[in-house]
Amino acid sequence: MKKITILLLAAVVAVMAQAGVINQDNAAKLQNAKASVAVKAEGDIVTPPADAEQMLYNFEGFDTYTNKDKAFEVMVVIDNSDVYIKGLSEYLTEGWVKGTIADGVATFPAAYMGTFEFWGDAYALDFDGASFTVNDDASVLTATDGYTTSVEGEVLDEFVNVTLTKALPEIATPATPTITDFIEDNYGHYLSMTIPTTDVDGNNIFAALLSYQILVDRNGEVSVYEFTTDAYAFLEENMTVVPYNFTDYYDIDVAGKQVYIYGDDMDQWTAIGVKSIYTVGEESRESEIYWYQLTPSAIGEIDTNNVVETSYYDLQGRKAGDNATGLLIKLMRMQDGTTKAIKVIR
Repeated sequence: MKKITILLLAAVVAVMAQAGVINQDNAAKLQNAKASVAVKAEGDIVTPPADAEQMLYNFEGFDTYTNKDKAFEVMVVIDNSDVYIKGLSEYLTEGWVKGTIADGVATFPAAYMGTFEFWGDAYALDFDGASFTVNDDASVLTATDGYTTSVEGEVLDEFVNVTLTKALPEIATPATPTITDFIEDNYGHYLSMTIPTTDVDGNNIFAALLSYQILVDRNGEVSVYEFTTDAYAFLEENMTVVPYNFTDYYDIDVAGKQVYIYGDDMDQWTAIGVKSIYTVGEESRESEIYWYQLTPSAIGEIDTNNVVETSYYDLQGRKAGDNATGLLIKLMRMQDGTTKAIKVIR
C-alpha cells in the first residue's frame, strides 16, 4: 500500500483540484467544512428493500452555489407509498433518502445520509428535507424549491428547479475505452484512461449502468486485476469490476481518469488492458478490450517532449519554487491539456 501521510494526501488533492482533476467547487466547500472533521454519525442509513426494483431517472436542476445547470443520473425506488432516491448528493452519490407519497406529493424529511471521506477526513452528511410533486405514473418528480444537504450546518449540495425524469435505457454494446498513460510512481503506477459514455454506434448510454474492468497480460497469460482492501485502504470490499461513477477519493478517480495500480510483479507484465461493461436489467454487454503494450520505456517514464509546463507544490498544496527541495508534488501539464502529478524527493 502507498505509504503516504494524511498531510500529503491533502496536498495531493489540493493540487488535483488546481489541475482540474477533481471538482474545485466541491473541494472549496469541503475546505470550509473542515471544522466538522471526524464527525460521529448519528441515525440509521436509509436503504430500500433488497428486492425492490431500482429505476434510473435523469436529474436536471440549477446549482445555486455555482450558478450552473446540472444534469446527472439518480436511482429511484417506489415501494407502495414509500419512495427512495439515491444520488441527490454530489458528495455522497451512494446515499439514499426516503420519503412518503400522498396526494401526488413525495415528502422527504430531514435525515442523516451517511458518512463520506475526503482529504483524509470524515464527514457526516445530512439531507435537509424536500417535497417533490409526483405525476400520475411517477415518471416525473419535480421540486421547484429544491433541496440542500449539509455537514454540521455547512451547506454542500444546494439545488432548485429540480426535475427527475424516468429513463428508459436499452441494452447496447459500449464503445471501447482507451489507455493513455501508465506512469511509474514510488509504490506503483498511475493508469490514465478514457471511458466513453457512448455505444459502438456513437449513441449516448447511461453512466450509472456502465462499469470497467482492468486486465493484465503476462506473456500471453491474461488475468483480471483485483482491487483489494489490502492495497486500497479506502475500499470496503475487493473489486474486479468498477462502476463508472465510483471513486474512493484517493486511488480511483471517477470515470477511471486516473487509477493507481499496485503490483509486485510488474516487470513481468507485457500489457495492461481495459474493457467497458454495460448492464441493463439482467443483461450485460462488453466492449472490446483495449491493450496498452508495456515496454521498458512504457513503464516508468514520462515523455518529457510532451510536457509544456512543470510546477512544484509542497505538502500543504502551496506552489513551491523550481529550486525547492524535500518531498514535493511535481505537476506536469501535457501538450494535449492533460496533467500528471507525481511525488518526488529532491
